[in-house]
Amino acid sequence: MFPSIHLGFADIPTYSTIFLAGFFIAIVIARKIAGRYRLAKEDVLYGAIYAAIGILIGSKLLYCLTRLPSLIQKWDAVAAGFDKNFMQTLLFLMNYLFGGLVFYGGLIGAFLGIFCYCKQYHLSYVPYMDVFAPLIPFVHGIGRIGCFCSGCCYGIEYYGPFAIQFPYNEAVPQLSQVPRFPVQLLEALMNFLLCGILFCLMKKKNLRNGRLMGIYLIYYSIARFLLEMLRGDKIRGSISVFSTSQLISLILLPVGIVLVRGKWVEKHCKEEKSGV
Repeated sequence: MFPSIHLGFADIPTYSTIFLAGFFIAIVIARKIAGRYRLAKEDVLYGAIYAAIGILIGSKLLYCLTRLPSLIQKWDAVAAGFDKNFMQTLLFLMNYLFGGLVFYGGLIGAFLGIFCYCKQYHLSYVPYMDVFAPLIPFVHGIGRIGCFCSGCCYGIEYYGPFAIQFPYNEAVPQLSQVPRFPVQLLEALMNFLLCGILFCLMKKKNLRNGRLMGIYLIYYSIARFLLEMLRGDKIRGSISVFSTSQLISLILLPVGIVLVRGKWVEKHCKEEKSGV
């Protein structure tokens, strides 16, 4: 729809602009609610920076892994390209492997980034899970609006109510061939709904100690598993009948259940307090 924002002197990618705006708003909100969990605002800020680094690395790395199987199939042609024009083929290869992002890779990377920050400065990472739990779907929902504007992560061929006919996009030529289901907007709506639910639940003290993050993982893993059936882009790869994202959803669902039950987290918190 609107892959870039024209400023006269330059074109700025819409997705990056929207995502960064959402991320900065999330940091401001996180700093405001940090006091509820007795967290220093500076720690929340630096934890978010570590998370941002993890998001970038994780989302790129998982995208690369999903592209490797198809690259292996085309390797003979790529190898021949190196002989003809090394630099052009190298640029093609880098764009092919790292030219996109995968949300689940970014989510896992964010978890690892915050975990590394907490370990480095000897902080308990459990309260950070509660602080960031409602903000993950907030940023993700904004990001999905960016996806809709850019024409990526598009839906299946669809002729019913709310069908979207995208204009021609040189980067995604198949996008405009048929009407599409607006799966990006549906996922954005579901994320914003989850964000609101988690902010309401945040007031309940018995849902702390990682339980908010558990609720997020349960809700989103189920939602994402179903939403994958409405996705029309197959670039993320698949194993057997499941897409990569569906498989990760099946892994994260029990993780969310463990967090909601709370026994492991409570045991971990007691060990941290006792210095074990």
